[in-house]
Amino acid sequence: MRSFKIIVAFCVLSLLLSSCGFKDLDRRFFVIAFGIDSGKTKKYEISLKLAIPSPKIEPGQEKDQVISEEADSIAEAVRRMKSKVDKEFDFGHCKILVIGKGFAEKHKLARENLDWIFRRRDIQQIAYIALGEPDAKSVLNTKVKSERLPGNALILALSREGTESPFIATVYLFDYYRRVRGYGKDPYLPVIRSLKDTFDISRAAVFQTGTIKLELSPEETSILNQVVRQYPHISLSTEYNGHQISVNVVQLKAKYRITGTDENPRIVFHVRMRGETEESSAGVFDKSWTKLEKYLEDQVVEDYTNFLRKLQQAKVDPIGFGMRYRAIRHEGHGEFDKWWNTVYPNVEFKVYANVEIRGTGIIK
Repeated sequence: MRSFKIIVAFCVLSLLLSSCGFKDLDRRFFVIAFGIDSGKTKKYEISLKLAIPSPKIEPGQEKDQVISEEADSIAEAVRRMKSKVDKEFDFGHCKILVIGKGFAEKHKLARENLDWIFRRRDIQQIAYIALGEPDAKSVLNTKVKSERLPGNALILALSREGTESPFIATVYLFDYYRRVRGYGKDPYLPVIRSLKDTFDISRAAVFQTGTIKLELSPEETSILNQVVRQYPHISLSTEYNGHQISVNVVQLKAKYRITGTDENPRIVFHVRMRGETEESSAGVFDKSWTKLEKYLEDQVVEDYTNFLRKLQQAKVDPIGFGMRYRAIRHEGHGEFDKWWNTVYPNVEFKVYANVEIRGTGIIK
């Protein structure tokens, strides 16, 4: 009798439970990319790239749909776009967040303008975030001929699972949020330029307080990757005895330390590279590698020094010198203000490079 009463009680309680909140796969639209631009009449123009399931997976045959809506908030735009489709949006597979360059120049990319993205539980914090040029909608509408799955070309490029380029700066959403909210590291984003049927991701933009302060060239973006990510796949080129020589770097280690006093601060960089000759208009096997290594070391020192001074003159710090300075001091947040206002503008950069050539490839 007691068991019967327990069963009846469970049956009654089950009537109070809500039904499943998930929809079947055939009733959901998977959002694979999210774009934010400035609207013509509203603050936002939101674009969603939706994946359309296809029985065939072939290059250039992917199926997707891009829809857009203007509104004064991201949440309002997303809800209005639901009236344009026949399925529910699913943001669980959204790996690409593109912010139009025009929107970034007009509005601060801080929490108040991107709160919806940071707050949503179904937006992955490991999603990639980037700037779109000329706007995010153009990037989402770009059709890549080699793309086998909707949006997969950008994912492969930014995740380095496909191409391995020293000019692509990969930034995760959680890292961008941490840099925006914290002190000592300024955020930066890769710039995706939309071409006719492909992309160009070779530059980066550095932010401060949510606004663009400096745009880096491809060479400067490569140095940023070397320092921040320890990314080794770069090429060093120099003219040696009237011949152009390129060296492929396979190992790289860059580290720094802050020395001196607050009145005479110094940041000392030590860069170590290992590689082999990749291209040469003349044989180098029988030549003195020591002189060639010295030429390359001088070039690395010059490139690094110019890059660090450019960051200093623009008053930005994407590397994290300020965070390192705070870590070795014990006066709390006041140390950051002191670093930023009086110490960083007077820092002297000293770069030491060590380049070692280990071979000339399979020929002399």
